[in-house]
Amino acid sequence: MNKIIFETERLLIREIEVTDFDNLFSICSNEELMQFVGDGILSKELTQKWIEVSIENYASKGFGMSAVIHKSNNLFIGYCGIVFSKAINDYELIYAIKKEYWGKGLATEVAARMVQYGFEKLKFKTIYASIDPANIASEKILLKIGFREIYTKHDEAGYPTIYYSRTDEVII
Repeated sequence: MNKIIFETERLLIREIEVTDFDNLFSICSNEELMQFVGDGILSKELTQKWIEVSIENYASKGFGMSAVIHKSNNLFIGYCGIVFSKAINDYELIYAIKKEYWGKGLATEVAARMVQYGFEKLKFKTIYASIDPANIASEKILLKIGFREIYTKHDEAGYPTIYYSRTDEVII
C-alpha cells in the first residue's frame, strides 16, 4: 500500500506495513539500538503486535508509528511517529534509526518534520518526548528541535526518565 505520510530532503516517511516486520524486528531486537527505549528489546511477537496496533491506529486515529525510508537507496532505516504514552497520558514523539545511519542528522531531520506534522496536520497543541538520562544523542536532538525539559521521574519499569515537551507556539 505504501501510504506516504510526508517526505524530507533525504527521507520518505510512510505508514508501517505487515511486510515491514523483518526490518522493524532488526531494529527492535538490537540491544544497542533499544538500550534507551523504555520497552527495551522486543520479541518477534511484540514486534508483530506493534505493527498491528500501528495499522489500527492509522485507521482509528490517523497516525501512529511510521517507517523511515532513505530515499537514496529505498531502504527501511528506522521508525518514527507520535504515539499515545500511558506514562504521561498524552502524545509522545518516538524515533529510532539504524546505527549505520547515525551521525548524519537523519534522526533530527525526521523528528523535526514529525513534530511539524503533529502540529500542522494533527493539530496537537503539545507534543512530549521522554528519554533515558544517558541518551545524550537524543537529548541533543530534542533540544535542537525546540523541546524543553520539564521534569525527571521514574518510568513504569522504575528507570529514571527525563520528560520533555514542545508546544505549538510561534517564537518571535
